[in-house]
Amino acid sequence: MRIEGFLKVVLCFLLLLSGVNSAAQKDLDSSITASKNKIFEDPNKAISIGNEIYLKATQPETKVNALMLISNAYLSKRDNLKSLEYALKTREFLNEISSIRTRINVLNTIGMQHQQLRIYDKSIEYLDEALQLSKQITNPDSLSSLLGYNYTIRGFIYREQMSCEIALNYFDKAFNEFEKKSEDKTMIANLSTITYNKGNCFLQLSQVDSARVNFNKSIFFAEEVGAKSLYAFAKKGLSEVYTIEGKYTKAIKELKEAEEASSNVGDLILNQGIYKNLSDNYLAINDHKFYNLYFKKYSEVQKRISEKEQTTINSSINNLIEESSSATEKTLSNLNIAWWVLMVLILISVLIFGSFGIKNHKKYKEAKEKLETLKA
Repeated sequence: MRIEGFLKVVLCFLLLLSGVNSAAQKDLDSSITASKNKIFEDPNKAISIGNEIYLKATQPETKVNALMLISNAYLSKRDNLKSLEYALKTREFLNEISSIRTRINVLNTIGMQHQQLRIYDKSIEYLDEALQLSKQITNPDSLSSLLGYNYTIRGFIYREQMSCEIALNYFDKAFNEFEKKSEDKTMIANLSTITYNKGNCFLQLSQVDSARVNFNKSIFFAEEVGAKSLYAFAKKGLSEVYTIEGKYTKAIKELKEAEEASSNVGDLILNQGIYKNLSDNYLAINDHKFYNLYFKKYSEVQKRISEKEQTTINSSINNLIEESSSATEKTLSNLNIAWWVLMVLILISVLIFGSFGIKNHKKYKEAKEKLETLKA
């Protein structure tokens, strides 16, 4: 009875610990969900929260979600090297995760990293794998955000590799998926991203009015969630419409608002575009003082971007070489094992046939001796 009572106490204690651990895990998961809005608003804060959650988490899925939060925040800052580093780190836990949604999210993000590095074939591989996994989900509507990301990245790739007409088709598909969850702030931010990129495509196609409509939509969505970087991008896009129309003063006004909004964002690509457009528009109105100021800023940022891109590309190439080397080593290891297995089988065969040969020779010798005895 005492032992039984003791076991009951231990069991209750273990269940209590499990409950505490489960509650703590849920709190961490909730923190990740709540922090997704900070990816665009305050990426540094999102990175800090992600690192804290990663260290506290005990479940592989929570660790992966924390790493994804960090990776996406670095992506928002255009720090592709760091973003890739944390995205690739998720692969350590991928086989331990049963959630198909999480695995799709990881594959999408790694696909995005390769798209940013212009390694398009590798990016499509990850995106295709993600889409293949999505077919295992019985309710496709629950995957709207993940499918939206997948279509968005494909839109970026096809815009570069093929044409804006094809890219617009994927941007529209992404928009429709994100719109299904328009109450979610992260999805609203994604709608801002999509409409901004649609605006750029319409500019390339010389459809200025369609571009203006989409840039204004992008501004609206960005303001709704307080996403300063997205707001600045959309304002920059709208300024290009005014520049094409020869309304240089209006363009400068939009760009100055974009510059102010992006002052604490730290996005080099965004700053490069703002400074370049400001220098062009000041030149158009013969204001050489501000033209020189912003052209200098543009040149400095462009140099920093080139240096960062080269570092990131070198890192990515090293990762691909490591993957290739690992695969080659595994193949060679398997070949070595197969060779030894073959040698052992041959040796066993030789021993078996040798044994049979000796026995048969012995029987033949005995039979021959009996025959000679009978003859005698």
